[in-house]
Amino acid sequence: MKFYFHYSAENFTNTYILGPDNGGDAILIDPGVLDVPLLDLIEQNNYYIRWVLITRCQSHHIRGLQTLKRIYDAQIYSRQAVVQEFSCQVVKPGTRLQLNDMSVDVFCFSELSHDAAVYKVGSWLFCGDLISAGRPGTTSSPYAKVILSQALEKRFFQGHEDTLIFPGEGPPTLMRSEKLFNTARYLAKRTPHVPLFPENPEEWEP
Repeated sequence: MKFYFHYSAENFTNTYILGPDNGGDAILIDPGVLDVPLLDLIEQNNYYIRWVLITRCQSHHIRGLQTLKRIYDAQIYSRQAVVQEFSCQVVKPGTRLQLNDMSVDVFCFSELSHDAAVYKVGSWLFCGDLISAGRPGTTSSPYAKVILSQALEKRFFQGHEDTLIFPGEGPPTLMRSEKLFNTARYLAKRTPHVPLFPENPEEWEP
């Protein structure tokens, strides 16, 4: 399996591609744009985008979807049944996708947003807006930030230290580093417990 990433200076977001060593059907995560450099990256590696994984149905993650669907007949996976005008296969907490030889586990964090999904492929996590290196995702209020921080402490930061994390914005990071330096951990430990939104226990299995 090969891995590629594309940074959009227009959106300030990352798009990721996973595909076979010698070309073929590939996964694209978060089509924030589909510009010429990204299309060249796909075509030069002889990939056909067969599956699209959406971490969050916000414009900076899906803006390139219409262009992509004009070129590739891709199945879209999302927390929502429809994204833009396209039907999606809805993923739920604990879902496991088998996309050719690639197994993808799905985890959900409604403490960030009802449409937030995290995808795990082997020891790689594609977390979208959930965190960036050193900090939790952006929330609507200080209260929501506490809720998210406590959910991260309870479920996300329990992952293996060698797990590689690929966020929607910013550079890749390592679970070991986030356990040491992410500010969400300090906030979770310094604030009293607040009730979390209902979550299924299988949403995060370290």
